[in-house]
Amino acid sequence: MAGALKIQGRKGRHEQFINGTFEPTGQQHNGRSVWVARAVEPVYIFHTGKARWVVSKRLDDGAQCYTFRQDDGQSKDPLSVQGPWVCCDADGQWRADPKVSMTAAPASNDKFLQLRMSLDGELQKLGLTDVDTLKSMWKRLDYNGNNIVSLAEIDKMVVELVNGGQWPSWLNNKPALMRAYKKTTLRDGKSRCG
Repeated sequence: MAGALKIQGRKGRHEQFINGTFEPTGQQHNGRSVWVARAVEPVYIFHTGKARWVVSKRLDDGAQCYTFRQDDGQSKDPLSVQGPWVCCDADGQWRADPKVSMTAAPASNDKFLQLRMSLDGELQKLGLTDVDTLKSMWKRLDYNGNNIVSLAEIDKMVVELVNGGQWPSWLNNKPALMRAYKKTTLRDGKSRCG
C-alpha cells in the first residue's frame, strides 16, 4: 500500500483544503491509489484517469478541484510527477504555484483516523460517495421534487435497502438516523424544516 503524502506551501484560496497530510485509503480510483486528508472534512488526492492528479472534495472526474498536477497519464502516484501544482487564485485564474510541494509522510497510527477511513471505505463500497448514486438516491427519496424529505421517508428507504440485502444491517440504526437527521436539519440551533 502507498504511504501518506503531505502537501504544504499553499497560501490564499483553498489553502485549508490543499495543505495537509493525506492517508492512503487502500482503494483505487481510475486504477490508481487514493489518499484522504486527515482533516475532518474529506478531501481526496486521486488521478482523473486522463492526465492529472487532483485534490478535490469528491472522487469524480476532477473537473472541480482545488489544485491539480499535470502528468503523462502513466504515473502511479503524484510524487513521481514532475511539474508544479496548479491552483485557482482569488481572481478565479488557474496558475502554477511554485510554493506548493508534496513529500512522503509517515502513516498515522491514530485509531480514530483509522476508524474514519474504514467507514469511508464502507460508504464507498455501498456507493454512498458516488455523485450519481447520491443524486439517484435523492430522487428516490424526494419523489415529489420539492427538495424536502422527512425522517419517515429516509427511514423507509433504509429499511427497504437493508431488507433487500443492498445495505448491511448496521445501517438500520433508528437512534443514529434520528440524531443525524436532527443534526442536518438544524441551522444556528433552529429547525430548517416546516
